[in-house]
Amino acid sequence: MDQSKTQKFANIINDESRVAMINLLMSNQFYTVTELAKVAKIKTHTASYHLKKMMELDLVIMEKHGRFHYYQLSNQEFAEFFEGIGAVAPTPKVRYLSQQIESQKLTQARTCYDHLAGNLGVVITEFLLEKEYVVRLEKGLLVTEAGEDFLEKNDINVSELKNKKRNFCGLCLDWSERKHHISGSVGNAIYELFLRNQWIIKSEKSRAVILTDKGKEEIKKDWGISFDSIENYC
Repeated sequence: MDQSKTQKFANIINDESRVAMINLLMSNQFYTVTELAKVAKIKTHTASYHLKKMMELDLVIMEKHGRFHYYQLSNQEFAEFFEGIGAVAPTPKVRYLSQQIESQKLTQARTCYDHLAGNLGVVITEFLLEKEYVVRLEKGLLVTEAGEDFLEKNDINVSELKNKKRNFCGLCLDWSERKHHISGSVGNAIYELFLRNQWIIKSEKSRAVILTDKGKEEIKKDWGISFDSIENYC
């Protein structure tokens, strides 16, 4: 990433309200300005100002449906920058039990834009590396022939992923694990697979995802990965 772009990204996150809004947008879902203002604890007109700034840098897109405007994070490069910054930022103080529980959820399993992060995302990445389904390059990952076969056996169309106009298989620094998790088209396809198989469900309150009992059982059976360290939060 060039220095000018890094500086622009850094300027955007130099505000607590914007950070709170971006953290919600990292779920890759659409939100209204009212929802974003609420999570940032600011007025809607202030949230609109922040969104305008982010739209000017092509970080956010807006869709209008009826009288409502919906906003979504649109820049994967910025999402990975934001996630990586969290790995070196001070850990925020937790004052309430509800905050502690939500923090544990995010640490264990969450979305990072459109792929899995937290302990769940890192464990999956390390599994793929150990099996040599992917190998590290100077930048990102290379999916091996064995890896392509593995993905295809899990109903992931590799040819379709390669034709997408985005990074095929990359690495993203995980802010809670201080390790890398898989990103790009392959990372997104694995996330969609987990949703489709009901191995995870989305949290209604944040970008945390919940690993289901079905997920634990079938992933252990089919992939040989044990997630005993990840509890189910409801």
